[in-house]
Amino acid sequence: MKVKLLIAACMLAAYSVSAATQGQKLPGDDLVIPSVDEKWGPVKFTHQQHIPFSDCTYCHHTNKGLTLETFNAGKSEKIPFCADCHLREEGNAKTPKNADGEELWSKEAYHVNCIDCHKGEITKKPKDAGPVLKQGEGPTRCAACHEVK
Repeated sequence: MKVKLLIAACMLAAYSVSAATQGQKLPGDDLVIPSVDEKWGPVKFTHQQHIPFSDCTYCHHTNKGLTLETFNAGKSEKIPFCADCHLREEGNAKTPKNADGEELWSKEAYHVNCIDCHKGEITKKPKDAGPVLKQGEGPTRCAACHEVK
């Protein structure tokens, strides 16, 4: 266990150089996911906390071949924000749809990925998504992730 933690710490430290040159958030950095909900505020997301649960392409499913190694080596393409494709407003014609024709605007896409994984009930995976290594260990109540407005 200590060896795994040491390896993970070394890997995360190594990512800082190349990621910084790409202007990207590091896998160990926190980022804020904005909210479109009237009651619930943004979500603070921590990459480091989520790395053991999936490879990068489960969430970043449009970045084929994205791994921590390719990110660190500066060999990955620029990683878009989720809302670049999953627009923040419901009903926008540019928003992608799933195989069932459901609109995957930002709130829907986040909730399908995040909440279903947290519950351990992943039934829908993004197209080209990578493997889920484990699931069912995250919070499932809104206030556990969202700030209250």
